[in-house]
Order: sequence, then structure tokens, then C-alpha cells
Amino acid sequence: MNDNLLRINLTTNEILKEKIPESVWKNYIGGTGYISYYLYKELAPKTDPLGPENKIIIAPGPATGTRIPITGRYAVGAKSPLTNHFLDSHVGGFLGPEIRFAGYDLIIIEGKAEKPVYISIKDDAVEIKDASKLWGKLSYETEDMIKEEQNEPKMRIICIGPAGENLVAISCPTADSHRNPGRGGLGAVFGSKNLKAVAVKGFSRPTNGNQEKIDELRKEYLARAKKAIDAGKGMNKYGTSDAVAFANQMSQYPTRNWQSGEFEEYEKVGGVEMDEKYKAIKRPCYGCPVGCSSTLDGSDFEWTDRKEIARPEYETLAMLGGNCGISNNETIIHANYLCNQLGLDTISTGSGIAMVMEAVEKGLLKGEEFEGIKFGNDEKLLEMLELIANRKGIGEILARGNAQAAKHWGIEHLAIHVKGLPFAAWDPRGRLGLGLSYSTAAVGASHMRGWPQTSDIPDKSALEVIDSLKDQQDYKTLLDCLVVCSFSYSIDKGFSFADRQNILSALWDREVSEEELMEIAQRIWITKRLFNINQYEDEKPIDYDVLPKRFMNEPLPSGRAKGSKAFISEEDYNKSLQLLYEKRGLDEYGVPKREKINKLKIE
Repeated sequence: MNDNLLRINLTTNEILKEKIPESVWKNYIGGTGYISYYLYKELAPKTDPLGPENKIIIAPGPATGTRIPITGRYAVGAKSPLTNHFLDSHVGGFLGPEIRFAGYDLIIIEGKAEKPVYISIKDDAVEIKDASKLWGKLSYETEDMIKEEQNEPKMRIICIGPAGENLVAISCPTADSHRNPGRGGLGAVFGSKNLKAVAVKGFSRPTNGNQEKIDELRKEYLARAKKAIDAGKGMNKYGTSDAVAFANQMSQYPTRNWQSGEFEEYEKVGGVEMDEKYKAIKRPCYGCPVGCSSTLDGSDFEWTDRKEIARPEYETLAMLGGNCGISNNETIIHANYLCNQLGLDTISTGSGIAMVMEAVEKGLLKGEEFEGIKFGNDEKLLEMLELIANRKGIGEILARGNAQAAKHWGIEHLAIHVKGLPFAAWDPRGRLGLGLSYSTAAVGASHMRGWPQTSDIPDKSALEVIDSLKDQQDYKTLLDCLVVCSFSYSIDKGFSFADRQNILSALWDREVSEEELMEIAQRIWITKRLFNINQYEDEKPIDYDVLPKRFMNEPLPSGRAKGSKAFISEEDYNKSLQLLYEKRGLDEYGVPKREKINKLKIE
């Protein structure tokens, strides 16, 4: 069964072990589904995201930690202090499986501790421990010190660095030394609760579901992954870093604060170049045969004494690379290392720094504090990371978030975001309909909420891909509930809707229909939107379902999609948005209709 909830109140020091109601796990499955349900149910309207009433929700899925491969991920959620919207951020590694090994399917942390603490979980032994000596420490140091104190070298830990302690709105926790639920300011939520870390060690294995069917799926997915690797396909060799060349070819690689979709020096920052210069060490997530994740041998770098450091993923190579005009691979590796240590989201951080670089180069920001800040300045990039994490100088302004910093400086037109969340590293001017996925996602501009299944340039109406986009949003929701890795598509034959059905049917030990699955996905999508509406003042969802003017008004200057904007016209965007609203059961303002809410049985 997947119904064990661990609730920890840091104000009262209460530790409660509850059961997740059957109606909840049947209607929301796990992962992002649980986060959407409990945030909507338990957070009052207009909750202060940095107040004790906000909740940190750590949610594996029913597949997490089982013998089914490609299920090492989990979700972390809260109300975002960056966007004031719903937030779920997803991360791989080992913490999610470890939570299930300890016997839990969901952790909810609420309240605020009087002084710095961390939470220790060893099966039924759950303690709130003093973290005074950990406060101010970098993430790697924090992990090492907790493992030593607990005498558990294989304990799995998620913790914040100085950026989270300083309530930086683009801060994030770090887990397993270099894995991050990076988006939306989760690090600041930890910091606002005086919560330095959550450390978990489990001593059993989840046994939910039909074990015979689960073992059949394990063998099938292992074979399909091996077949893809043997054929030279998939992500085994270079991981996501291999996407640099593809994104550049598609006119989707962010360059110099999104002024272009092509970076002339893209080859210097990709996976091939990295592997030629440095030694990569395979470090796949729990039970994963795809193996896209690697670290780098720390001895190759004079600025660290760590044996291994993180190998940057595609989003980091783009946002701290081409988007800042940086083509030195070692600089990006170093910047990624610092972000992990300090606890900064590389996507939002790179976006903010690039925005300042463009503003300075165009003469919009002047003064001594902006001196030397320009595209391609490696030294300034590294310097600005420390300023942001410690809220010093211009870092104090950037620590508030891109949209907030742009408003402060009067450069709103250079802030590339949706709902306050900076864009992930895929330019919507290079792919038909992608802009609508960004603009309607509950969290803001995330690329991980569903893509339309097309590679077409946006030189025709996006109305053509609305059905595809809606389906892909729902399919992605189901992955994020189970939780199954997004890179499962790289196994042989991809990862189909039937695969999703087969996994949940095995876990629930009954046949789950396509209709039931799609209804669950739609319920979760609507629940997230309802949560956001609860948090608004007088606004409506349509006020936030908008794209930056740069993508709507400025065509790409070169490349495959030269001349393209995210939509062929403002009129086409509005028609496409209204059609998606209609298909989702929303009114013209983006508010779910009562009959849709009732049909989906949302409380």
C-alpha cells in the first residue's frame, strides 16, 4: 500500500504518522498529485510563502524505490516564494527511494523552528535535531557533517546552503551532493522554517503491488534500455549535455539573454567537448539503466578539493553558458559547482545575470556596481553568484528574482519569465505551440510540463497542435505522479501511454483504464490551477497566462527558425489560449467551470 504520511510540525515539535485516505491515493496517485492535493486542501488563501503556514511536501510516487527501473525521481513542493504560485520541482538521485525504504510515501513539514534544525528519519525513529553548527555551511559540508554525526555514511540528505538561509528567492536545496529540486525558491522555504536539512535512512523495501508483474516490467525496461544503448541511442554517453547541439540546431538555444536561438560557440560547451577534456564518472540515479547522470573527477580542477563534482546538465550549460555569452566549459563547471554549494537554481541565476548583462551593454544600468558586467565575462559570472547567495551589492536585488529585480531597475522588458519563474533553456520561437505550454503551466515557465509533439517552426497557427499539447501535458502529469523519469523516452520504443498504464496496473494490482488515467491527470492539472486562484488577490488566471514580449514581438535573427516568433500573431495566441481553455473545461478567463470541478470530483 502507498498510504503512509509522515507529518512534522517544527513549531510544536509534533511528529505524526498518518494514513493517506484511499480516495486521495486513488485520485492523485503520488508525486505531483499529492503535492497538488495537499497544498490545495491545507494552505489558506494568500498564504505567505515564507511564513510558518507554508508547507514543504516531499513526495515520491508508488513506483519510487520499487524494482521497476527509471523510477529514482521524486517531487518537492510548496507555495513558491519566487512566484507566489503552486510549485512542484522534480529531482533524481536516491532520497526519494530512501524515503520509501524508511516506510513513508509522503512527508509534510510545517511550522517554523525557533532555531536551526535538521530532521533525521530512520524508519520509525524520527527526530528533530539541533543544526546550529550546520548553519552557514555549504551543502557538501552539511551532508558530510550529518553523515558523521548520525554514523550513517549512506544516509540520503537534502539540505540548503547559504542562499536558502538568506531567503534568496531563487535558492534551492541540494540532495545527494549535486541533485537539485531547483525551481521556484524551495531553498528559501527551507530557510524560512530554520530547516537546514532532511536526512533519511531506510532499512526495508516497498512491497506494494503485484510483484510478479512488477518483475516482468523490470526485465522488459532493462532490455529496452540496453537495446537503445547498444544501438548508440538514448542518453547513456553524454546525458542531457548532448542536447546543446540539438537545441542550437533547432534555434532554441538561449543566447545573450534570449536575443538569439543560436550560439556561435555552442560546440565548446557541449558533452563531447567536456568528455574530451575531463574524466566523467557514471553516477546514475537509483535503479536506472539509462545512466544519463555523471560526475567529473575533481582532481582536474584546481579550485576544489572534492573527489567528484557535478557534471553540468543541459539547462545549466545553456543558462550559465550561451545565455551569458560564456563559452569556457570550465567556467560553467565551476559556476555549477558554486551553485550546488551555495544552493542556487542555475536556470534562474543564469537568467538574472544575463538580464543584467544585456541591460548594462545597452546602457540601461550604469554605475560602479555594474562595471565590467558584460556577456562573456567569466570572472564577473562567478563573482555574481557569491553576491546573489549572500545578498550583497546588486546580488541583493537579483536575490529577489528576475521579475522583481527588473521592476526595481525599470527593465521589465528584459525579464524573461512566466508567472515570475524564469524560462528554462528552450526558446519557444523554435517550436510550434511550446509557448502555450510555458504560459499555462501552473508553476510558470517550466519546460517539464508537456511539449506539443511536433518540431514545426511557429510559422503557422498554433491551433493545429492544441490537442497534442493538452495530451502531452496530461501524459507528463502521469509521469510526475508515478514518479517515472522524463528520460524514460530514451529506451527502445520510447515510453508510451500503455507503459504508464502497465506500471500503475502492476502497482495497484488491477487493470487501470485509459479513461481513469486521463481523468486523474486532468484532475491534478485543474487542482493546481485552483490552488493558484486561491492565492490571487483580484487577478484571474488569464492575467498570468502570458509570454514575455521578446518572444511575442521579436523574431529570431538567424538559424533554422529565422524570422519566427513564438506565435504568428497576438490574435493566434489568444485564439489558441481560448481553445486550450475550452478543452480543459475553463471559462474565458482561465477559471475552471463548476461542472468540470464536479465531474473530476475535486473537493
